[in-house]
Amino acid sequence: MAASPTLQPHRRRRAGLLALVGIALLALAPVHPAGAQTTHSWDAFEQVTGANGREYIADSQGRALQLRGVNIKTGDPADGARDEVLDAIAARGFNLLRLSVFWEQVEPEQGEYDQAYLDDIDAVITSAEQRGIWVVVSFHQDTFGSAFGGHGIPPWATKDDGLPFEDTGSFLTNYLQPGVQAAWENLYEDPDIRAAQAATWTHVAAEYSDHPNVIGYDLLNEPFGKIREGEDLFTAAKRVESVQLTAMYQRLTDAIRTVDEQGWMFIEAPNLASLGIATSLGRVNDERVVFFPHMYNTDIELEIYNGSGDPSGYNPAFFENWANAITTYTDSYKVPMMVGEWGVPTPYPGIDRYIAQVLETMEATTSGWAQFNGCFGEGYCTFGPDGEDRVQIDQIVQPYAQAIAGLPDNHHYDPATRTLRITYADGDATGATEIAVPATKLYPKGWRLDVDGTKVEPSTEQPAPGVDLISVEVPNNGTTHTLCLTPTEAPQSCATAPVDAGSPPPVGPSSPNDPPSSGNNASPTLHPARTNRHPVRLPSPFRPGSPAESTRPEARPVGNRLPPARRHGLTSGALGGRSSVG
Repeated sequence: MAASPTLQPHRRRRAGLLALVGIALLALAPVHPAGAQTTHSWDAFEQVTGANGREYIADSQGRALQLRGVNIKTGDPADGARDEVLDAIAARGFNLLRLSVFWEQVEPEQGEYDQAYLDDIDAVITSAEQRGIWVVVSFHQDTFGSAFGGHGIPPWATKDDGLPFEDTGSFLTNYLQPGVQAAWENLYEDPDIRAAQAATWTHVAAEYSDHPNVIGYDLLNEPFGKIREGEDLFTAAKRVESVQLTAMYQRLTDAIRTVDEQGWMFIEAPNLASLGIATSLGRVNDERVVFFPHMYNTDIELEIYNGSGDPSGYNPAFFENWANAITTYTDSYKVPMMVGEWGVPTPYPGIDRYIAQVLETMEATTSGWAQFNGCFGEGYCTFGPDGEDRVQIDQIVQPYAQAIAGLPDNHHYDPATRTLRITYADGDATGATEIAVPATKLYPKGWRLDVDGTKVEPSTEQPAPGVDLISVEVPNNGTTHTLCLTPTEAPQSCATAPVDAGSPPPVGPSSPNDPPSSGNNASPTLHPARTNRHPVRLPSPFRPGSPAESTRPEARPVGNRLPPARRHGLTSGALGGRSSVG
């Protein structure tokens, strides 16, 4: 496919669902050679617990993976230059693509799949694989679907019960229209629509599970639901999450498992975390589940979209509130967490402080993220019109460990000194720890790596122009190791100099069986400390951490993908023999 010279800016006003809270309270260089080989191990089939108590996806060697990258939405004008975007992603050392697809384009008529669209997505996934980039296939929706002027769920699967819809001109308030509210209710409750949704996901998973870089499936972007009579936003969210959304995720997981036994299920909750409200999602019974929340600060988003252009008034407590709310789920159900979306609009004065705090918060609580949105242009685009790093958004270009051959404890990058410090405890992992380094951008005079205070000469390759991929094997002697990456001109290694790095205190429920709590109070307060649970205190700067304990949690193998013959025995005819919808 020919690439257009530039990508158009993505124009979605990202105030979106987060800003809905406020209303409720009031009523991603040069081309990377195709097929280039890296040391990437594509088989992600384990889950390991870090020395910091955090859960990680692990590859076939038991190495804890960290994934960082961007979102790309198919169907946007950006499609024509997708290779340029992927090159830009790879040239920054990123290794993750959250690739949004739309049900109404996959299946414009019930049981009739658009193979050209599916093949187009396949080509993007293949291109990502050639560049060493993992892919999460994400079912995207904006304002439910085209029946309401949005994009996502097809009209034939949209049942509005004859209720009205009036376009308010706002992405946000359109979610409150009666017809949209009814459509969400029927998505969860109508048996025909439920069956159709499961069949479509089965078809999509069968299409892409052959790709070794498809790590899993994001089952629904930014889900919403109906606010029933007598409910406010918070009580409605608690019911929707605990009952309807949890059940939907279980149905879709069970359906996908008929064609793919290995892919991870990425699940989202409605974005109330900006007010410090923990999700009420229940457990999805599967060995491979990733909690995939978004991170947008309501205060700063509303400031921007109210036209002031001044983000300086946001409450810094947002970050600890978000961390405390969001980790309640992962601590209850012991699943990995990554952030599926976060982003900033056009860089207003002071936004650099916000970005720095976002990055520190995610570093302290997650195992990866995808920035919104991987396009060339303005707004939330990662890259400028000519593919250059956006002003201030270039803060996200950092060195980081893509795979850690042990049990992660601390991982912190200090942009002021360009120092990356990694500590991990020995575990059962084999192979090398791999660190992606945007060398040309950050280390023009070169870098040095110290392991446990001693300079080493690690194996290095260039998976993309300007990026060094460091591979270092450290003898497993049952201890804790420290890896320090510094500029060559630095006076001393961070292994011998004091470095502000540490992990927050463990956060968890009083017992593994305690469900996550959900607040109905609009006040963004920290969760109170309970027995065996302490609120997250985010480092700013990071507080010195204590040595990791030498415990070695057992890696949990989770099986293999089904043989291609079984997967592709499913045909559109076999999947489309359901009753018509509404």
